[in-house]
Amino acid sequence: LSPAWVKAEKQIRADTPFDFVCTADIVGGSSGSPVVDREGMVVGLIFDGNIQSLGGSYAYTDAQARSVAVHSGAIVEALRHVYGDDALADEIVSGHTR
Repeated sequence: LSPAWVKAEKQIRADTPFDFVCTADIVGGSSGSPVVDREGMVVGLIFDGNIQSLGGSYAYTDAQARSVAVHSGAIVEALRHVYGDDALADEIVSGHTR
């Protein structure tokens, strides 16, 4: 971990979800794309996939293809406690600027 993360380790809630796996249909270049739940809320951002997701440009099957995303809760925790940007964290949580 970077020194900033090591320094902030005790401030980050231990129950914070960081990453999750889902069956979102992704292709190369999808990193940073939002993962949206059934209510239309952003719950994370795509950053990786398994080897089976690489063929997503041509065909997709949820039997094997998986996407990996960073959880929105982890983004907010990192902004607040690692990067010291409460204003941006507040904007993300509230949906608007102050």
